[in-house]
Amino acid sequence: MRTALRVLATLIFVVVLLGVIGWLLPATREGRAETVIAASPARVLAVIADVESQPDWRAGLASVTRTAVGWIETTGRAEAISFTPVVMSERLIHLRFASDAGYSGEWLADLTTVDGGTRIAVVERVTIPSPFGRLLARAFCDPEDFATTYLSALKARSERQ
Repeated sequence: MRTALRVLATLIFVVVLLGVIGWLLPATREGRAETVIAASPARVLAVIADVESQPDWRAGLASVTRTAVGWIETTGRAEAISFTPVVMSERLIHLRFASDAGYSGEWLADLTTVDGGTRIAVVERVTIPSPFGRLLARAFCDPEDFATTYLSALKARSERQ
């Protein structure tokens, strides 16, 4: 009986400790990435705006469904992420998103014409309200890595035609 109580007390202590650590972590994280794409800003915007074709060139994306205000991406893990465009222009793309996994944020892309194509600089801000979610995100999700991977796939798709 004493051993069971010690195990239970230890488990409670660990859960509380993890909750406190997660609560102390900032709720919002940011990832940045940048690349030059050998295509015009109009071409890059067209590839991004053609959301229905993104499962063809983005790993981990199972499907995209248009909605009245934007679209919903469904990942290979069956997570649904709703996107709402704020601005979609050849100079700036600003999207807001919310996941059924409990986080939300915004995605900003600045497109600049340069010799040889378009420089695209992306900032992704993700807010995770749950302290336990913050801990998990720190361990398994890096917004900068996601932004870099996305830009790599966007570059390959945009330069293809």
